[in-house]
Amino acid sequence: MKYKKQISYLILVFITILGLWLIPSLVKKATYSPDNYPFMYYSSIMKELGVVDRKNKQFPLTDLKGRQYTTAQLDSLMPLLNFRQLMTDGKLPDSIDGREITPQILRSKQVTYRYTPEMMQTPETGLYILFETMPKRVGLEMPDDVFRMKDRIEFIDAETNIVNTAKSEMFRKALDKAGYQFPPQWLSGNPNPRKAYDEGYFSLDARGNLFHIKMVNNRPYVRNTEVGNDMDIAWYSMLEVADKRFYGFLFSRQGDVYIIEGNDGKYEPLKLDIPQLDVTQDQVVIMGNLLYWTVWVTTPEGRHYYGLETETLKRVAACTVERSQTAWDKAAKYVFPFYLTFEQDHNDYLMPKVHYTAYYGLGVNVLLVIAGFFLSGNRKQRIFISVYTVLTGVAGFIALWILSYFKTNRY
Repeated sequence: MKYKKQISYLILVFITILGLWLIPSLVKKATYSPDNYPFMYYSSIMKELGVVDRKNKQFPLTDLKGRQYTTAQLDSLMPLLNFRQLMTDGKLPDSIDGREITPQILRSKQVTYRYTPEMMQTPETGLYILFETMPKRVGLEMPDDVFRMKDRIEFIDAETNIVNTAKSEMFRKALDKAGYQFPPQWLSGNPNPRKAYDEGYFSLDARGNLFHIKMVNNRPYVRNTEVGNDMDIAWYSMLEVADKRFYGFLFSRQGDVYIIEGNDGKYEPLKLDIPQLDVTQDQVVIMGNLLYWTVWVTTPEGRHYYGLETETLKRVAACTVERSQTAWDKAAKYVFPFYLTFEQDHNDYLMPKVHYTAYYGLGVNVLLVIAGFFLSGNRKQRIFISVYTVLTGVAGFIALWILSYFKTNRY
């Protein structure tokens, strides 16, 4: 048969590539266990980070020196975390560090936020909802249209799918007047109608300028924040906080994290005093209260905990917990020197990627080479099998075995 040898090599390579993806995937599913990190929160009384473990009914709080505290002590030492329980017990303090404490103040100063790389690296629908920022009635109402921004802005009636030319032109003129350059790199907003108020969208235009876009009394509001003049912006995440202190969180390409405060119509970035992170793979969790923010930054190597002052966002505490190796980590290191994936860990795109683990796996490859000598009787094939197995490991060895089996048992 013509091209028989070439076809055999193509089949071998195909089975090997399939094995480089499928075999590690199955092993990973069988050995996978999620990373386990402690819950840490900065105590406004102890002035340090504490480990909270609700499963420990006797001593749910441990400080970084190893001292343990009872449930009652936990509530008192972390009053801004457990203020609802203290209110129920009638033990909520009137003030802490000279700051007045009331349930209303505590609720208005609460900040809860989570960033994952998928937020920045996931495809968008391209259709956005724009609420009226100053509605006549209490609460936000869903508009009758959606808008899109590519080479221009267009508002589309959601029922008839017809472009609202007048409204689109009104916003286009406002964007042109403000100096907005199409096409946008991205838009970021919060389309949840259950929030207390709406601040529209922040958008990075083609020149790298960050614009604030919203609708006030059915009229466009477009403002160049000028924040992009001082930094290379990677991503922005809107968060309408209760006290309206800031608009949301800004991430630079260098890995710095900021909040954007609104002061007298100006947009002022205030940097969180934490080390630079990798916005493409690290995760961030922020839990803020009246006096302090607790920040978690989870990286592939471990989780970093920080305590920050609420007003200045300056660091007052830091702690790191290194990631423990899972069964998959150990299996991959010793069995798969490299493997192939198509699904990405930090986005929703499908893309082939080769992962390198450790050179220890080459030892397994050598053992497979020895076993591979039994697949063939002639010296020339043994050399090929040895080289191929060293390069491709378990996947290549299995592919060779499958191909050899079908050659031997062909009809």
